[in-house]
Amino acid sequence: MRYRSFIASLFVVLFTQAKAQQALTLDECLGAAMKNNPLSAQNEIYASSSDLQQKNINNGKLPQLNLNGQATYQNEVIQLLVSLPNAPAPVIPKAQYKMSVDANQLIYGGGAINAQGTIEDFSRQINQLNNDAELYKMKERINQLYFSILLSDLNAEVINNTISDLSGRLVKVKASVKEGVLLPSAADVLQAEILKAGQRLLDVKSQKQALVSSMQVLTGLTISSNTQFVEPAINVDLSTYTNLRPEFGVFGLMQQKLEATRKLTIAKERPRLYGFGTAGYGNPGYNMFKEGSAFFCTVGAKVSWNFWNWNETRREKQIVDLSKTIIENQKNAYDLANKSQVQQYLADVAKADELLNSDEEIITLRKSITRSSASQLENGTLTASDFVTDQLAEEQALLTRNLHKMQLLQSKALYKAATGGL
Repeated sequence: MRYRSFIASLFVVLFTQAKAQQALTLDECLGAAMKNNPLSAQNEIYASSSDLQQKNINNGKLPQLNLNGQATYQNEVIQLLVSLPNAPAPVIPKAQYKMSVDANQLIYGGGAINAQGTIEDFSRQINQLNNDAELYKMKERINQLYFSILLSDLNAEVINNTISDLSGRLVKVKASVKEGVLLPSAADVLQAEILKAGQRLLDVKSQKQALVSSMQVLTGLTISSNTQFVEPAINVDLSTYTNLRPEFGVFGLMQQKLEATRKLTIAKERPRLYGFGTAGYGNPGYNMFKEGSAFFCTVGAKVSWNFWNWNETRREKQIVDLSKTIIENQKNAYDLANKSQVQQYLADVAKADELLNSDEEIITLRKSITRSSASQLENGTLTASDFVTDQLAEEQALLTRNLHKMQLLQSKALYKAATGGL
């Protein structure tokens, strides 16, 4: 008995898990779509590329080493015109060669290297946010597909109920026909309407299949016919407006990048201090009057300062200021358009919510009318066509309620997307 009880319990657990696995949420679809989209890997690529670029920029702080070598032959060399007493005249070779290692070390660069690194960092962030903006478009597509699938499921349920109600009514009508209460045509009317409802159901299922196929492509998920799409609870704060869209953040980063560009422009005006050194071996050495090959070396420091560049720096600053103004105008224009779109979504939410309230009243009335019509049909005081008209009116009321319900959820989702809440 204990063994049987264990097996039964195990079966219940497995069955429950199987049922759970058939459920699919909006967040799961969004997450799968993010992983499946090739653009999801772009941010890491941007980060890796920027890291390499930063290392190249920071190399400017390290000693710069150059290996140089040359060999020459000249037809004439310097000769002394006077002879030195008790000393042979030095002979400078016509064939000469030297090899050297030159080292240059930036001691003070005016902050130009740091400014270049800052600019590169802002470029990386801008690229990543632009990539996030592209992914947002994909998220909006997933939202659209998901709510359309939910609507298809709800509509299919309504039509199935219509078919079930009409089938049950057909049994009673056929019995009334046998009793002579109703004409045979009454059963034909109901049978025809059942077939038409089946066509509507087939159309809804075909639409859902197309939507599911698109969802599978975007998410990479395997979605079976038994998969249940869970209706999401979308909670949004409709009282305050905050723009967290990636596109909006790009404008701020572009402004900061321009400010870093200004600092780089200023840094270029400042003098630069270098240390340098040369070590080598050649014939002749630094002392050209000393015969034979020799080692030579030099160390020192130098200053480089372009103190006059014909107002180039001033014009570059003006270009930066103008660019900042352009970006600020673009930011304000985008925010204005987004606020307008958000207001439309708020209006859609309020409208759908109000329509849903009246939908419930309409459905209640339509159900009452259908029940009355069914009773009259059974009593032979109402034609089958009139009953079908009332039945279809009830069905349409339910379909309209489903549409408004999905419009409400989708409007909330669109509002959330417009404000960066996805």
